[in-house]
Amino acid sequence: MKLSVTEFRKQVIRNTLFTARGVGEAAERLGFIQADPIRSPARAQDLILRQRLRNYRAGDLERLYPTLPLEEGFLFAYGFASKAVWGWMHPKPQIDLSADQRHVLKLLKLKGPLHPRELDSHIGVRSSRNAWGGTSRSSKLILETLHDRGLLRVAKRANGIRVYETASPCEQKASKPQRYQELLLAALHAMGATTRWFLLKEMGYHGYLAGDRSSRQKRLQELVDDGRVRVDLVDGVEYLSPTGTKAGRLNPNRVRILAPFDPVVRDRKRFEHLWGWAYRFEAYVPQAKRTLGYYAMPVLWQDDVVGWANATVQAGELSVDFGYANGKLDTNAFLDAAEAEVESLARFLNLESGKWKAKI
Repeated sequence: MKLSVTEFRKQVIRNTLFTARGVGEAAERLGFIQADPIRSPARAQDLILRQRLRNYRAGDLERLYPTLPLEEGFLFAYGFASKAVWGWMHPKPQIDLSADQRHVLKLLKLKGPLHPRELDSHIGVRSSRNAWGGTSRSSKLILETLHDRGLLRVAKRANGIRVYETASPCEQKASKPQRYQELLLAALHAMGATTRWFLLKEMGYHGYLAGDRSSRQKRLQELVDDGRVRVDLVDGVEYLSPTGTKAGRLNPNRVRILAPFDPVVRDRKRFEHLWGWAYRFEAYVPQAKRTLGYYAMPVLWQDDVVGWANATVQAGELSVDFGYANGKLDTNAFLDAAEAEVESLARFLNLESGKWKAKI
């Protein structure tokens, strides 16, 4: 279907900004919630859920996780997956476990959930090279490897640190190509409409399920041919999205401060196409080269992402600075809505009402 940019960006927003009745419902509807360890002012997973739940508070996901039908794992990024999505991820190709890995797996089977630092007392404190070229505790890397293979699951978090336990064996009846297609659909639900190129690139981690690139492209085209994936043409750019998505209702006069990885903004090329400016996540950019800020969060007003906001908390008070892509907005409607959003952000951070200041 051919759509204008204006029509399509409204569709993008409405297909992912919904109001759920609880964390479990929101997580099930998204299918996957991307996580990030940076807390500025809160972790990405909490900022994402905040926009889809009334009265949500930072840390609620971590607190409720043991009671929710969720599993931590890697889809196109690390995050929280529904049980159904997690099931499509496993099993992964088996590898020969090292002696240390076998020892740790045996310990968890005997002792139950273990904090990584508790594990140190059993295997000793050592360091090993991690995937980024740095060093990490050997116990942490062993646990992460066993978790990635589906042999362990995250039982809970203790102050943000994953506590693992053994996972039940995964019985898989679907073929590898079928699993790959289900994961493609899960990614589209979680990140929103995107291009074939971006989707296949982001899902490269699970490429082993579908063979070479031409095979992966074929599996994706089958989803289109079967009517499970919708194709929209916007200014000559083809975007894919899952069919049957229930659109949410938008408050046309609400300001939303979004997480950098919110489905509305995650695909940076799509973002620039729809909103006409380049948003960048600069937490890992040297300070001297930042243009938006360490943890600049996109600001959505009506159906337009008009700029960004940087938020910090000091001495129990929230401070928010707004920046604009195409000039400052100073209408009373926007200013009132922006102040309401900052107040909402403060409450989300468990601060007292009115304990904030903002440069809007």
